[in-house]
Amino acid sequence: MRVLSAAFILSLTGQAALALPKHTRQEATCADLSTTSPNWQITNAASSDWPGGASGRVELFARHLPTSILADCDVEYRLDTDGKIVDYDPSAAVACTNFGAGSLVTNVTLDMDTLLLKLTSSWTCGDDEEEGGGKTYTATGQTTLVRDTSPGACLVEPSQLGNSTTCPIADVVVEGTLAEA
Repeated sequence: MRVLSAAFILSLTGQAALALPKHTRQEATCADLSTTSPNWQITNAASSDWPGGASGRVELFARHLPTSILADCDVEYRLDTDGKIVDYDPSAAVACTNFGAGSLVTNVTLDMDTLLLKLTSSWTCGDDEEEGGGKTYTATGQTTLVRDTSPGACLVEPSQLGNSTTCPIADVVVEGTLAEA
């Protein structure tokens, strides 16, 4: 009798488990994020100056939130022997390189005096293409980068042509504004 009761209870338990409602969190689609928050997450950014090599650069990684594509952006500049930036055009757009496949095209400009970063991206969402839409989105955003030059924050590396100094730049979310179609 006990075996029969146990089998009956297990049978009912299984039916109850099957009847429980499934609450699944629906992820926002690329199209949803494109219209509500076409933002970028800036991470692992740093500036590196090498006066002895007459060059420097700001490197940053920009994750485009609607597509989740990570782009590497390198803004290079020339330095004189005193470490001052020379012949730099703050309005010159630099193309970023994507990690992985996707339709994302990102360009940045960077004012080296104020560290004002401007991003422009255009993309087509994969979920739109599957639905036959294939709509292209474009967004712009800007932020002022915060470089940490406090004592001990920067890495100084000696070389045959003088020291190279690399300073971290704080992570930040850049709010994008969707361009009107």
